[in-house]
Amino acid sequence: MLELNKNSSLAHYRLGEIYFKLRNYNAAIEEMRRALDGDLLPKWIEVWAHLTIGKVFDMTGQRDRALNEYQLALHTNNNAQGALDEANKYIQHPYSEQAATAGNSK
Repeated sequence: MLELNKNSSLAHYRLGEIYFKLRNYNAAIEEMRRALDGDLLPKWIEVWAHLTIGKVFDMTGQRDRALNEYQLALHTNNNAQGALDEANKYIQHPYSEQAATAGNSK
C-alpha cells in the first residue's frame, strides 16, 4: 500500500499502531508523524495520531511532551470514537498499559 501511495496517512497510522502494540515506541512515533504529514484521510487520523504519540511519551516518562500531544489532539476538535474524551482523560491521568487494559481503551 505504501509503495502505491507514500502519502497515505491511514497506512502510516496502521503501521504506527502495530509498532505501538509491539512496544517499538520510536518506530510508532515515526509512523504517526508520517501519518500527520500525509493526506490526513480519513479525518480521524489527526486526532488519534496525536493521542498515540502522547501515549508513547507517557509510557516513556516524558509527561510534558505527552501533555502537548493531548492538547494538539484537543485542538483538532474531532471527537471521532471518543478521542477528545480520551485526550481529556490522559491530561488528568497519564496513560499506562495497566489502565488501558483495565478500561479496554483503543
